[in-house]
Amino acid sequence: MLIERAMISDFLKESGVDAAFIEKDENCRYISGFTGSDSYLFLTADDCYLLTDSRYTEQAKEEAKGFTIIDYAGKLAKTVGELSAKHHVTRFGIEAGMTYKMYLSFDEVLPETDFVFVVPDTLRQIKSAEEIRLIEEACRISDLGFEKTVPYIKAGVTEAELRTILECAMLEAGSEGKSFDTIVASGWRSAYPHGTATDKVIEEGDLVTFDFGAIYHGYHSDITRTVAVGEISERQRYIYDAVLGCNEHIEKILRAGLVAADVDQESRKYLKEKDLDKWFGHALGHSVGLEIHETPTLSPRDHTVLCAGMTETVEPGVYIPGVGGVRIEDTVVIEKDGISILTKFPKKFLRV
Repeated sequence: MLIERAMISDFLKESGVDAAFIEKDENCRYISGFTGSDSYLFLTADDCYLLTDSRYTEQAKEEAKGFTIIDYAGKLAKTVGELSAKHHVTRFGIEAGMTYKMYLSFDEVLPETDFVFVVPDTLRQIKSAEEIRLIEEACRISDLGFEKTVPYIKAGVTEAELRTILECAMLEAGSEGKSFDTIVASGWRSAYPHGTATDKVIEEGDLVTFDFGAIYHGYHSDITRTVAVGEISERQRYIYDAVLGCNEHIEKILRAGLVAADVDQESRKYLKEKDLDKWFGHALGHSVGLEIHETPTLSPRDHTVLCAGMTETVEPGVYIPGVGGVRIEDTVVIEKDGISILTKFPKKFLRV
């Protein structure tokens, strides 16, 4: 068991349930230490179970210390029903991602039980020192991957070729895979916030946005850098400097105790002074960990008070159709009086 049993008891009590069924892989891994898939947790205040099949029983016994391992042998609903009866469950916590088919199978064996949505993801919001170390290593790998990619950024190559070079460089540096579909968006396509790489050829005068991440021991990094190819227009340089200024301004004030939505609003205030706020449509940032997008988010709708040990990305961007776009992003750790920036590749204007 990776987290203390008291945390599970508190989570169940705060959620108002007698037991919880956990199916999201990242939550199963965080709570139990089990790194396989197609498995589930059944949690009560007194006992914790990992439900799996014959492919994973031995692995589960090795990794999920403190859990009772059950091979449900293709009869998941029946197993859940038996455990619920054993523990006298009347209010049963389920995650929002449960399929309707699974819900119906559970409802059939638990006709008198109330189903309640629970959010175990909140248990993962504050990272341990070991988790931060793993995220920091993922960031080091992505930094190194981009460093090895920069010499290949030039007019005449395609976005897809640069994506391949970058992803291979991260794998060679120790990444377990890519955190998400790598974004390489050049020229007019850089106005696409999520413009994944295409066969478009890089041209002189393009701004090229790279958004990418590595994975290390299951933990993700997230970084964006924008590079100029040859001479760019004064308008493009103005946008770059404004976005960089916004990124640095937020990182200078970011600390524990601030409200996530207020930080997002501050970034919009900064870009409004540059007459660019209307071209910034997405949230300022999000947490990272076992998933690439976690909570809390630096967005207008998230009023979480930031705590030391939380991770966030700081990624302001400006995207103007027909002109192009710029995004600059770091992964950071919230601290009592500031932040630690985990992504180290320089952000100063880079022309190749």
